[in-house]
Amino acid sequence: MWIPWLLKEKSLDDFVDHDGETRLSQLMEDSATTRPEDSLFKKELVELTRQALEELPERERLILLKRFGVMGNDEMTLEEIGKILGLSRERVRQLEKEAKMKLRERLGSLRHQLQFSLS
Repeated sequence: MWIPWLLKEKSLDDFVDHDGETRLSQLMEDSATTRPEDSLFKKELVELTRQALEELPERERLILLKRFGVMGNDEMTLEEIGKILGLSRERVRQLEKEAKMKLRERLGSLRHQLQFSLS
């Protein structure tokens, strides 16, 4: 029995245009929905960042948490953080710079642990 082409079962990998550039799955994708692999990547990144922050000295960790409003904190200025820690604005800036450098190095060394990295 002959099945008309329009009634034939289609695969999500089938091309739907004459040029063979557009697959059916591309037309069905919901751009408003977060892809599961993006969600997993974000969770991994947050966990690795949390671990890296825990390895910083307490004062440097506090500066980064307060400065960037991490973990529910409001973002604070260098001067506001300085008042809390009894340090000058300039010293807080120096410590922030050091802490960011340490964090960047630590996260760079953990990059291989990102199982769900899309890059």
